[in-house]
Amino acid sequence: MQANGTTKQSVHAWIQSVRPAPLWFLVLAIVVYMVLSYLVNLVVSPSELLPSLPAATGYVIAPTFLNYIPPFIIMGLLLVLVGRLRCNDLGLIRQRFLPAVAWVLCTWIAAQLFFLLTHLGDVSLDPVWDGQIVRTISTTVTGQMLGNALYEEVFWRAFVISQVVLLLVHRMKWTFGKSLAWAIILSSILFAVSHLPHDFAHDLSGQKIFGLQVARLAGGLALAGIFLLSNNIFIVIGIHSLSNYSLSLFEGSNIPLTRAFITLAPLLVLVILAIRRRRASR
Repeated sequence: MQANGTTKQSVHAWIQSVRPAPLWFLVLAIVVYMVLSYLVNLVVSPSELLPSLPAATGYVIAPTFLNYIPPFIIMGLLLVLVGRLRCNDLGLIRQRFLPAVAWVLCTWIAAQLFFLLTHLGDVSLDPVWDGQIVRTISTTVTGQMLGNALYEEVFWRAFVISQVVLLLVHRMKWTFGKSLAWAIILSSILFAVSHLPHDFAHDLSGQKIFGLQVARLAGGLALAGIFLLSNNIFIVIGIHSLSNYSLSLFEGSNIPLTRAFITLAPLLVLVILAIRRRRASR
């Protein structure tokens, strides 16, 4: 899809180029992911894996990044060695990285301007930037873009969606559109469910967990939409990172409204560009 200038290849063509994995492997990968999610949230994170390393590096390396090292290694070996998947099969296409950086940077700037326009006369620099610049940036970069968001987006959006589509098209003989719709729904539900260990680890109430699950399902659907419209997993990783921790310039701007803007604004722009491209191609 050429909507964001990252590629001329449609998402349909990309999924068709993905190496299909057998059903047993897809199920195995999801089960392993869920088990690792449980271990990370209930075992690894509370143990503060290598707690001195972030401080020793001046917090260039975020604690969140360290917590995801074990699942990264295990899932990486599983997908590459057992599933025999390539970078292309996981959406990791080098040529799309720099356009994604520009796209995410513009989204971040737009979010800061959005906060300024909605809080005229009541704006001050966020205190976290006072002497904690490296730690603030690393929370987003190493903790999210190279940690949590990278791990979740490559698995749920690139791997699961493409493999479920291929499975339904080849085995069930469904149309591509129907298969894609169900793949988006299934991956978004499982994405939300995979966060339950985090909620249990923090002893959240049932009402709080339900609210978070609804928000995660909505976020999963939006991120899937951004991925499929842009056909660029790096954009989704960046948007996911900013929606988790928006790297706010201004005090109070890391709020749900701004996070929603970060997720939905790129989706809206991509929809508009996709519509214009479709009309121009007719």
